[in-house]
Amino acid sequence: MEALSLYSIPQSPIMKRVAVIGIGNVLMSDDGAGVKVLELLQGKLPEGVTTIELATGGMTLLHKLEGLDTAIICDAADFGGTPGEVRVFSPDEIESVKTIGYSLHDIDIMKVLEMAKELGHLPGSVFIVAIQPVNLSFSEELSPEVAASLPELASRILEITAQNI
Repeated sequence: MEALSLYSIPQSPIMKRVAVIGIGNVLMSDDGAGVKVLELLQGKLPEGVTTIELATGGMTLLHKLEGLDTAIICDAADFGGTPGEVRVFSPDEIESVKTIGYSLHDIDIMKVLEMAKELGHLPGSVFIVAIQPVNLSFSEELSPEVAASLPELASRILEITAQNI
């Protein structure tokens, strides 16, 4: 009988735990872009990459980050760009100017990332893929500029996932 060694047992590659997290309120026009881009990504993401829809973010984000190797957070954010412009940031590049919200559901994404780091739950790689909003009023429709830029938003997310799996 042949002895088995560790070298003869087929090893499966360790898959990284990667998630695309869409944040936004689809009832507030362009604020919903982070959630709506998840629809464009259906069936296009590499195997093993999960999508997570967080309508308004908040403390739920903290729990969703736990156990991930890479988090790609998609959101509408006013970074002073042109309407519909897409940019990729690391958390270190962002300084939040958001004031305290009315509840824990309104807590700033950057504050959640700080808490995750303090608790040891922050993924090794975090990307924030932001789109410059035009309209944040009550509407289920995206502004024409943001709607036209959703494919670019999806493309940037796909590039990041391909480099991080």
